[in-house]
Order: sequence, then structure tokens, then C-alpha cells
Amino acid sequence: MSATPEKTKTLGLFPLVALATGQVIGAGVVTLIGASISHTGRSVWLAYVAAVALGFSIIMSYMLLASMIRVRGGNYTFVATLLGDRWGGLYGMAFTMNVFACGMFAMSLGQYVNLIIPSLGVKTVAIVGVTFFYIFNMLGVNFMSKIQNILATTLILGLILFVVVGMGKLQPGVLDFSAPDFFLKGSDGFLAAVALLVFSCYGHAFVVAFSKEAKNAKRDIPFAMMITTGIILVVYTLIALVASNVLPVPEVVGKPLTVVAREIMSEPLYYAFVFGGPVMALATTLNSSLSVFARPFHQMTNDGWFPAWLGRTNRYGAPFYILTLMYLIAIIPIALDLSISVITSNTVLIGRISDLVAITAIITLPKRLPDAWENRYFRLSKPVFYFLMYFSLAATIFCMIISMGNMPRSNVAVTVCLALAFLLYAVWRQNSGKVIMEKSYELQ
Repeated sequence: MSATPEKTKTLGLFPLVALATGQVIGAGVVTLIGASISHTGRSVWLAYVAAVALGFSIIMSYMLLASMIRVRGGNYTFVATLLGDRWGGLYGMAFTMNVFACGMFAMSLGQYVNLIIPSLGVKTVAIVGVTFFYIFNMLGVNFMSKIQNILATTLILGLILFVVVGMGKLQPGVLDFSAPDFFLKGSDGFLAAVALLVFSCYGHAFVVAFSKEAKNAKRDIPFAMMITTGIILVVYTLIALVASNVLPVPEVVGKPLTVVAREIMSEPLYYAFVFGGPVMALATTLNSSLSVFARPFHQMTNDGWFPAWLGRTNRYGAPFYILTLMYLIAIIPIALDLSISVITSNTVLIGRISDLVAITAIITLPKRLPDAWENRYFRLSKPVFYFLMYFSLAATIFCMIISMGNMPRSNVAVTVCLALAFLLYAVWRQNSGKVIMEKSYELQ
């Protein structure tokens, strides 16, 4: 494959930050805080600080990878490059399971829009929402990213509205660590809250998927991750501070953020928050997810893992067959009233296992691609690099264990069956002679 044409490198630092921010800030910030308060009470804001730090530990590996090479097929590219064809195929097929989450995002979007306009049905809004973002992605990454800039800006303003209104209504003793509802269930409860919140703190690693379109990928992709980490550290912490310190703790345990917003805001401000906060959080995530999840799928068709016709692109460079397939996967369960959350939950564990494979691949990069190591943007020594990578690996294993502990055994069984099916398909497809891997990365 030839080098990426300069005319396709259209994304600067701000659009990348908007994409990363929109990807990581989803419904979790609205729905998880109430559950976390049940574990640790008014100290939930401290739990979010720890969760953001843990999330950053996980994405450090992707950040350092992006500082060394430009990849065109998302995480699939570097796994295949560093661990070999079969591992790449196995990883890529596992990663494409993320597409089931798009239906869940759409249904959640419908539920929050329904709060603002009850006459609009949840399913109708969900299907219309997916359709709009499908069209935006069909018009190419440059158009989609411009939409994302608007959505992400609105999202941040909506969350800031909640913080500004709420900060003036905080109860006395916000920093009284000795209060009985501070560290409600002790250290175990605090750790349980951190483990729950961390799943909303590392989605910005997916911005690596836009390496192909970044103007200066080795600099801007890592900095987009770092800036986004700073954004969510401030925003999440302040939101959690307000959510747990305005109303008495028993009134917010297990409740979404909208309960607090309804209490502290006038009706116009409440509707503005729901639109700017939860609705935009889901819209930004859905918009960027379609593009992120299509990347490895598209490169895999080029490499022969799937029929070549699936990878055809339109005049905007969008893989229209792949996007259409993803669109159908998102809307068919909605239209048929299938349980999207159950389908999606069965892919959570396999996603964590995929992270382990990806980080293992990155650890081998200095030996497998010495030229990439020599041309790295961050001039870390090898001992520091390996320390950070193994720390990232340990953080990922911790999250995977927590995830397994909270999953029904049937979900674990489904994950094992999916992994086996992917492995058998990878072996069969490679043995068929149809897999011819092309170079899909650049050192400069």
C-alpha cells in the first residue's frame, strides 16, 4: 500500500480532541454516578479522580504506540504487524463485535430525547438517530468530524451548565472526610466505586483509529488523548462533586444524574442540560463509533479476511458496504425489540481480552519495528517504556477481573465460544490462501 495521500490528512489537534472527548464521554457519566454513590457516598468525586488515573494507565500503551507509527486499520493494523497474521485476524474479528454497542447507544439516545419530548417514541428516535449518523459517516471523515466538533462543544457546555448551577447549591462540609456519608462503605466501597467508574474513562484510546487522517499523527494523537484525559478529569470530578453533595445521599443512591438536575434547575435549564449533556454524550459517541468500528473491518477486507467487495468505498472515501452492515446491526435489534443490552454485554469481556492482546503487541514494538522506536515522538528510554507498558497491562488485567466478577457465568461462556469461533475462522481463512496482508502503517 502506498503512503497516505496528504490530501486525506485533514484532522488537526482540535478535531481529534473533539473525537476523543465525544467517544469517551457517553451515558456512563449520567448513569454510573448514582450506583457509585451507593458504594462510597459523597467521596464519589475522589473515586472519579482515581478512575480517570486508572483509565489513563490503560490508554498509555495506545498513546505511546501512536507516537511511533501511523496506522490505517486502527488497532488491528499493529496487532497484525507485530504479532502476525493469525493474531491480527483473531483480534480484528473480536474488535468488530463492538458494533453491537451502537444499537445500545441509539436506544439510550431515544430514552433521553423522550424526556424532553415525550411525544417522540424511544424506538423512533433511536432509528432516526442511527440513520442520521450513518449518513454523516457516509459523507466522509472530514464531514463527520465537523459535525463532531459541534456536538462535542455542545456536550461540554451542557455538562458545565450542570456544574455551574450545582456548585452554588452544595451542602456544607463538602471536604469533611470524617463525615459518616464520606467513604460510605470504607476502602472496599471506594475501590468498588473506582472499578465501576473506570469503564467510562478510557474510551478516548479509540482516537488511534483516526491516525490515517491526522495531519501530524505521531504528535497530535497522543496529545489528543492527554488533553481529553485532562478534560474528563475536571468535568467528571466536578459533576460527581455536585451529584453527591447537593441532595442527601439516600436521595441520589442508584439514581441517574437527571434526578439531581431536575431538583436544582428550572425547567428550561433542565431541558437544556438533558439535551446538552446526556443526549449529546450519546450522539458524539454514536457518531464517532461508526467510523472507529469500521476501520479494522475495512482494513481486514483489504487483507483478505473478508470478501473484497465489502471494502469498496464511495467518492468520499467511506466504506459504504461496511457502514451499511453496521447500520443494519444497530437498527434491526431496535426494530424487532431484541435485548440490545444483553447482546452488547456478551461482547464486554472479549473487548477486555482484546485489550490484553493489543498491549502485548505494543510491548514487542521496539524489537519488531526498531525504526519506529528510533523515530518515536516521546524520547523515553526502553526501561521506562517497558515499565509503563507492564503497568498498563496490569491495569487492564485488573479491569478485566472486575468485569468478569460482575458478569453472569453464561456471558463468560459466550465469550469463550466467540473466541473459539474467531480462532477457527482465522485458521480456515488463512489456510485458504485468501489472506494477503498489506503494509498498513507508516513510520513517518
